[in-house]
Amino acid sequence: MKRSSILSSLVAPIIGASVVILFAGCATQGPMPSALCNLTDDNGNAIPPTFAGTVNPTHQGHAATHVVLLQKAETACCNGFDRIVFTFEGFHHPTWRVRYVHSPIQQCASGNNIAVAGTAFLQISMDTAQAHTDAGQPTITERDRHLNCPNLKQLVLTCDFEAKVGFVLGLDSKKPYRVVELQNPTRLVIDVKN
Repeated sequence: MKRSSILSSLVAPIIGASVVILFAGCATQGPMPSALCNLTDDNGNAIPPTFAGTVNPTHQGHAATHVVLLQKAETACCNGFDRIVFTFEGFHHPTWRVRYVHSPIQQCASGNNIAVAGTAFLQISMDTAQAHTDAGQPTITERDRHLNCPNLKQLVLTCDFEAKVGFVLGLDSKKPYRVVELQNPTRLVIDVKN
């Protein structure tokens, strides 16, 4: 009896310490980096993680052949920047504008104010685009996302009306951003420094 008690008293702390070390090792490992952080350009070259960016408004016009369907809006917290990727059906990009705006943030159709987390607000506007099918089904179901990226805290769809789509990014602080257009599939990538 004494032998098993002595053995138990020696083994229990070792097992306990092993479990603590195992869980501590798991706790220190962060999530695997998102594949969205490692996109390549249309020539197959990696999009560099460092960039100068701008805080000024940017714009790119595209010939409107038809209304472009926005299929997905994805986000990723990357090393040095937070990324939003908009994926479109077909081969055409919509005309887009990106700029910092002041609160209050408003819905385009109703004019109602929308609460958006953060102290800086980056607005993305797309013309000749829609985020719903012709039958009225939304293609972007998560229209108000609260995020825990270093800078990006919220992504809100503010407009999907009369061939105009708009989003606002709620950010902790106003930082430079860049916009990258990609094909195959057709995507619009917004990176904001964090």
